[in-house]
Amino acid sequence: MTNTAPRLVGIGAVFIDDIVLPTGQTYMGQLGGGVVHALMGAALWSERPGIVAVTGQGLPETARARLEQHLDTTGLRELPLPQMRAWQIFEDDGTRRELYRVREIEPFTQGAQPEHFPSEYQTSTGFYLLQGFDGIRAWLDVLPGLILWEPLQQVMLPGCRKQLREVLQTGRVDIVSPNRAEASAIYGNLSPDELLDMLFEDGANVVALRLGARGSLVGSRASGERVAVGTYPVKQIIDQTGAGNTYCGAFLLGMVQGKRLAEAGAMGAVAASFCIEHVGVLDVTQISVQERDQRLKYLLSNR
Repeated sequence: MTNTAPRLVGIGAVFIDDIVLPTGQTYMGQLGGGVVHALMGAALWSERPGIVAVTGQGLPETARARLEQHLDTTGLRELPLPQMRAWQIFEDDGTRRELYRVREIEPFTQGAQPEHFPSEYQTSTGFYLLQGFDGIRAWLDVLPGLILWEPLQQVMLPGCRKQLREVLQTGRVDIVSPNRAEASAIYGNLSPDELLDMLFEDGANVVALRLGARGSLVGSRASGERVAVGTYPVKQIIDQTGAGNTYCGAFLLGMVQGKRLAEAGAMGAVAASFCIEHVGVLDVTQISVQERDQRLKYLLSNR
């Protein structure tokens, strides 16, 4: 810990995941939570992000040690509740079901609240939030820097366009990053370019639309620039848990660093490629800078 605020901060909750793959293979007690995945995506790029998140009683020491190894944990707050734990069950087509294993879930699904925000992070410049409509509104007047909002899947439903538009038109969300299924639930079965049009029409400034195996489409309403970002061809997909979150954390870091959309998107794609090759949260200690930079070069040269 130092007196220097981390450049990038993530807000949410720490989960423990019990992962079940389509083969029946299980990986129990894995460190998880969208914010943790996102921040490890940023940590891949030699960054030490800060985390503002709630934990519960009984968080495994191995999980706490991993958080402290790679993140500034000034903003962790332990609730007087059992640690959140959930089954993450994957099907052959890549779909995932999340089944909570504790009774008290709402404090964790809501995540950290503005009162948990430490004064030490007031000079941080980039913020990642995985929130619903009410959750993101509560944070907009608190955070001082660039905001990337990954909307919760549970609120991206048919009939919810008005609520999405109200958040985007505040002008305080700098980047919004839904996946294609979430955006299609709001706007209908449109092409990626049409989905970007709809998001810009509703007030989005920068959009990073995640397309799964097809990569992502990133764009800026102000400049009119749009960039299709591919995926790195990994040898084997092991676990897709948190790949989208990981992408968002690395993409946000690229934007905070002043990278162009293409490079920020490629940074996100590189982080996601490593995530799906590992079980659970990305372990940056297993990845060489040389391999990371080789993947970035590949994506930038194959646009």
